[in-house]
Amino acid sequence: MVATGITEDGNREVLGLMVGDSESETFWKEFLRSLRERGLSGVRLVAAVRKVMLGASWQRCRVHWGVHEYV
Repeated sequence: MVATGITEDGNREVLGLMVGDSESETFWKEFLRSLRERGLSGVRLVAAVRKVMLGASWQRCRVHWGVHEYV
């Protein structure tokens, strides 16, 4: 998993990287804790729902995109 952020200047930065089972709750807890322990703070998590947040920028998971493309 790669976490990226966008600076106030509009530049993208890699915030964290971890290899593991990204489908597990344990993985996500560890990943998010590692970001927090390294000083990440003041972050707002936003659920971008097309009907509510028109024009919101998001990227679909490549694995799930491929799986659902052929179902």
